[in-house]
Amino acid sequence: MPEDAEDPTEAIDPDVYLDVPVVLVDEISLDVRDLRAKVSLQAEVLDLLKLSVGADVFLGSVNLTIKGVEAQALLKVRLDNVARIIDRVLQTIDDNPQILENLTRNLGTAVREIGSGAGYAVRDVGAGAGDAVRDVGAGAGTAVRDVGAGAGEAVRDVGAGAGGAVRDVGAGAGEAVHEVGAGTGEVVRDVGATAGDAVQDTTGTVRDVGPGPVPESGEAQEQRRPQHQRRHHHYRFQRRHDHK
Repeated sequence: MPEDAEDPTEAIDPDVYLDVPVVLVDEISLDVRDLRAKVSLQAEVLDLLKLSVGADVFLGSVNLTIKGVEAQALLKVRLDNVARIIDRVLQTIDDNPQILENLTRNLGTAVREIGSGAGYAVRDVGAGAGDAVRDVGAGAGTAVRDVGAGAGEAVRDVGAGAGGAVRDVGAGAGEAVHEVGAGTGEVVRDVGATAGDAVQDTTGTVRDVGPGPVPESGEAQEQRRPQHQRRHHHYRFQRRHDHK
C-alpha cells in the first residue's frame, strides 16, 4: 500500500455532506402526498463487492408555495473512499487470479452437484415406482392364490359334507328299510302264528263237539266245554285280536 495513501478511517468529513448555513423564508406552504426519498451508494465487483450510493426521491403529489426565501446551501458528496475500495478489490484480484478460478470451479461443482442430484432423484423415483409395481403385483398374485386356495378348500369341504350327508341319508334309509322289513316280518310271523292258533282252536272245538244229532251253535259249544278250556280259548282269542 502506498505511504501517501490516505486511510479512510482517518477522514473527518463524511462521504455525503449537506450544509445550509443561511435560510430566510417569509412564507412556506408545502403539501406533499406519498413522499419517498432514498439516499444510497451502489458499486459492484463480480460477486465480491456490492456498494450503492445516490439519492432517489419519489413524490406522488406536491404543492409547495414559498415566499421571501433566502438560503445558502452546500452539498458535498465525497467518492474518494468508494474509489479507493474499488481500486483495492481490483488490485487484489490482479495479484491473486486464482480467486476467479476458485469462483468458476465452485460454480461448475455446484452445477454438477445439481445435475447429479437430479439424476439420483430420477433414479430413486424410478426404483421406488418399480418396487411399488412389483409389490403390488406380488400382493395381487398372493391374493389370487389365497382366493383360489380358499375356493378349492370350500369346494372340497362342500363336497365332503355332501358326500357325508348322502352316506348318512343312505345309511338311514337302509336302516329304515331294514327295520320296516324286520317289523313286517315280525307282523307276518305274528299273524301266521295267530292264524295257526285259530286253526288249532277250531280243530280242538270240532273234536270236542264230536258227532251228535244236531250241531249246536258256537256259543252253546263254548258253554258245554270245561271251564279251563274256555278260559284258554278266550286267551287265545284275545291274543289274535291284539295282533290284528
